[in-house]
Amino acid sequence: MAPVFTDRFFNTAGPVRADWHYLIDPLTRWDMDEILQLIAQGKYFVLHAPRQTGKTSCLLALMDYLNAEDRYQVVYANIETAQTARNDVFRGIDTVVHTLASMAQLYQQDARLHDWRQAMLKQSAPADDMLRSLLSQWAAQTDQPIVLFLDEVDALVGDTLVSLLRQLRAGYTQRPQNFPLSIILCGVRDVRDYRIQTSDQEIITGGSEFNIKAESLRLGHFIEPDVQALLCQHTVLTGQAFTPEALTYLWQQTQGQPWLVNALAYQVCFKKEGRDRTQSITLEMMKTARERLIQQRDTHLDQLTDKLKEPRIYQVVAQILDGNMQARLFLRDDIQYLENLGLIQCGSTWKIANPIYQETLLQGLTWSNQSLSTQGDNTD
Repeated sequence: MAPVFTDRFFNTAGPVRADWHYLIDPLTRWDMDEILQLIAQGKYFVLHAPRQTGKTSCLLALMDYLNAEDRYQVVYANIETAQTARNDVFRGIDTVVHTLASMAQLYQQDARLHDWRQAMLKQSAPADDMLRSLLSQWAAQTDQPIVLFLDEVDALVGDTLVSLLRQLRAGYTQRPQNFPLSIILCGVRDVRDYRIQTSDQEIITGGSEFNIKAESLRLGHFIEPDVQALLCQHTVLTGQAFTPEALTYLWQQTQGQPWLVNALAYQVCFKKEGRDRTQSITLEMMKTARERLIQQRDTHLDQLTDKLKEPRIYQVVAQILDGNMQARLFLRDDIQYLENLGLIQCGSTWKIANPIYQETLLQGLTWSNQSLSTQGDNTD
């Protein structure tokens, strides 16, 4: 039985649900005309954005929209489970194939992919052709063009990722009669930032392996009217108002980063004194909620400090926090990489994306420096 909620709430985990959460319509968060045109033209393209920005929610909403039109057969699949296979290509590609089969059955009530997978396993089909073969058979035996959304592609590692990209590229020329018409690869990174080290220690860039990519689209943050509209939903449902100063502060502190907006709003409305719906949300309540959010270090914020382990991220972040913000100090590729990860805002000078990230990264940088200093003091 589905849970029953007396109130909707601000979502901080997983895709949004209209019956559970306050939300901004996912289909309004990107250029739908552009997306629909790319699909109709049979393009393969990339959608990337920082974690917990709303990528999965947008893909699921787009799948429902397109399937309702009944022009395509659209299937979404999160293939992150293949990450653990690393350079075991058979296990990795078979995991992807199994996931696709399960999602085709879930979203299209099509159980044939499970049968085709079992047949390939019995025939000891080579792993480097399993995915291409499955997609080819599926497209050839389906009346409508197939559109495929592959999520968390950049979570895959090494030879498994190389094989997946090469098999998609190999089938590209057979679309749409014998291969999916359009495929969206979704992840945190643009495909050009995939850095793949194979089992033979060969370094490959994702761009070279997926040179059929037509576009690389980035899902942006909420704009300020989106934030106000999201919070207004809470006021309409519960009667609990936000003072103008509190609304301004939330926007300033989050700069529209979707997880931060929802997390801070949840902290202030569903914790402590904010649960009293007769109490308006004030600036002081918002400031207190911000401090709680930073101190409790949810996974989203904890991952920020973990990224400091990457030298290219550490060097840029350290210089920005130290006040060295001129563009000429940084490599263009490193800046674009950090911007794609949502860590910085770019302009004539660079700055950390929002004040909450800045404080979190500064704490992480301070801890790292103290740790290195302590290690140095203990060595002779």
